[in-house]
Amino acid sequence: MTRFDPENPRVESMEDLDEVVRHSERVMAGLAEAQRELAAVTGEGTAADGMVRAEVDGAGRIRRIAFDPRAARMDTAALAEAATEAVRAAQEEAARRNDELLRAATGGAPVTLDMERARREFEEIGADLARTLRDLTEKC
Repeated sequence: MTRFDPENPRVESMEDLDEVVRHSERVMAGLAEAQRELAAVTGEGTAADGMVRAEVDGAGRIRRIAFDPRAARMDTAALAEAATEAVRAAQEEAARRNDELLRAATGGAPVTLDMERARREFEEIGADLARTLRDLTEKC
């Protein structure tokens, strides 16, 4: 039985490689579940003593704004300010929930959403895996 350390992966045998694959599958399954949960994230915010309510999706896009009938007494500038405040609060809540889900999925590791960087890292991982497989094949 190998002792796989994801922080310092060493592949010296087919058994090590099997453990790397199993670890990768577990990580991918966890990320797939997190992705499903992220799709369901919403954020809610209120302003003007609850007279203005906003709901956003996980990306921060507005899904709904509702006004209590009492909000009709507010002047337009105050109403606009309250709507903006409610939306910002909803977006902050959605962002916080997203962050919690991503941190749980990665075991607390920092999350980067830089897609170009992620692409480069995946290419590097693929190249490392190809070299490792080639080296193992030559040993066998």
